[in-house]
Parts: sequence; structure tokens; C-alpha cells
Amino acid sequence: MITIKVINIREIDYNTAKKEILDYYQSNSESYDYQVADDLQLDYEFVCQILEDLEAEGHLGSIK
Repeated sequence: MITIKVINIREIDYNTAKKEILDYYQSNSESYDYQVADDLQLDYEFVCQILEDLEAEGHLGSIK
């Protein structure tokens, strides 16, 4: 049996999403990028872009 999960993507600005992602990682430091996107209801590519920026700025360790 295949289960499909529908995710409603929220459209929020970059700075708001960046803050939410930083807050998320304070509580869930071992999360994968797809989990962040899923839990915060954000577009996956948008989350990846922000995570790359946060890593480059030194806010997060190396993301694999």
C-alpha cells in the first residue's frame, strides 16, 4: 500500500524563513533538510538555499 502525504507549502519571506529554520535547528539539530521543509511547511529548494546561506555564514555546521 502506498501512502501519500500532502504538504501545504507556506509562502513566507526569506528572512522569516531563515529565522524559523535557525529556531528549528536549535531544537532539532540532527534533522535533514527534507524534514525541515516538511515540518515547517516550506518549499524544499527554498530551505536548501537558506541552509547553504546559513552554513556559509557560519550559523550551522557542515550539512550533509
